[in-house]
Parts: sequence; C-alpha cells; structure tokens
Amino acid sequence: MRKKTHLKKKKNISLKIILSSKDTLLLERYAKLNSMSEKTAAKKILKEYLAANVTLPKDESENQLSLFAPRETDIFDFIR
Repeated sequence: MRKKTHLKKKKNISLKIILSSKDTLLLERYAKLNSMSEKTAAKKILKEYLAANVTLPKDESENQLSLFAPRETDIFDFIR
C-alpha cells in the first residue's frame, strides 16, 4: 500500500516513450495477460516501479529539531 502524500497537485505531464521491438512485444504481452491496454499497462508498471524505488524527502520540520539537541564539543576546536 502506498502512502498518501501531501504534495501540491500539479499538472499532469505527458511523455513520449520509444521502446525497442522486444520491449514493445513484452508490453503487449503484459497488457494482454492483464486484460488492459498498452497505455494502461505502461502507467501501472511505471507507477509500481516508482512507488517501490523512489523515496519521498522527509519533512524539513524533522531536521530542525536537531538544532536543539545537545552537542558534544571538543576543546581543541577553538584553538587557532
């Protein structure tokens, strides 16, 4: 299950993908096995790949909490 994101909605983009004949054949077979069009199959494959391999950046508010964390300083840091 994918997490819902709180990103601002942007316009959809359209991509032109040029596939090799072998990849085209694989896409056609995948679409036929799953009873969908090639366009829908490509969208599904791309969405699943991105969900599994791309992580969203963490909120900046989490990073700011470290400003107040105690730090250990070395006395030799202040020697010129």
